[in-house]
Amino acid sequence: MSARFTAALVLVALGAAIAGCGGEDPPRSDSRLPEGGGQIVSALAALPGGGVLAGELASGVVRRLPGGRIVARIDVSTGGQRGLLGLVAASGGRIYAAYTARDRRLVVDRLAPGPRLRIFDGPASTQLGNGGHLALGADGRLILGIGDLQAPRLVADPARLNGKLVSLDPRGPAGQRARVLSGDWHNPFAFDVDPRGRVWVADNAPGRLPERIGRGDGAVAPVTQLRGRRAPSGVALLSSRELALCGVVSGTLERFRRAADGRWRRIDTIARDCRYGVARTRGGRLAVSGVRSVRFIRP
Repeated sequence: MSARFTAALVLVALGAAIAGCGGEDPPRSDSRLPEGGGQIVSALAALPGGGVLAGELASGVVRRLPGGRIVARIDVSTGGQRGLLGLVAASGGRIYAAYTARDRRLVVDRLAPGPRLRIFDGPASTQLGNGGHLALGADGRLILGIGDLQAPRLVADPARLNGKLVSLDPRGPAGQRARVLSGDWHNPFAFDVDPRGRVWVADNAPGRLPERIGRGDGAVAPVTQLRGRRAPSGVALLSSRELALCGVVSGTLERFRRAADGRWRRIDTIARDCRYGVARTRGGRLAVSGVRSVRFIRP
């Protein structure tokens, strides 16, 4: 997420209306945050048995949807793009969270089962460009996206974690050395893993630099430069050749298809009011995080 993401957060906090860009009317919602919600849901994770976990950026509250039952409260630091940033729900009731802790470091904890356990002490966070999205790799390890941390000159340094997708041992320890999967990213917040273990990233680029879709697992593959501005906030793979891309600036959920040349082409708009993330549930529905609610739709 870039500076455009922070601007959007400020507008939402002030109650300003943010218009979406084109597309069809959103399908009817069948799950909303309970009363007292209204928080920006920046982290979504599909549950193995159906439904999703929804994590609130500033409050650190994690809810199970549908229903709204609170399953965890995380003490997060806030300011800019800090807060609760990523969730993973794995088999056996295992839940992991990536967030900016009170010391403002980007960290990963196991929330359940059992007592909370720190499994990764990451770099110091910054006002912008922290990344923090979390996913489960095909090998059972966790994948964490880390932004440039407002130091783009360090992205090309293989010894630094700026602008990298990294793999983590879900058992820790907190001081473990992250395994770098890929680099040269501005802010790889929006990514997903397909059943074959391929990681697809929609890179959020600052200023006039082009946003991109590419492989995040280190494999050599064509990189697609996107036209226009979206500020990618979430990716959900619909099939081996299609993905849904959510943008905090565009405000839409778009469908992209991978062509024969390996590049991604925009096909259509699935829904409007997709601002802060998207996740594909076990039943094939998409959980979409918008300005005021999380809702489930069928693509």
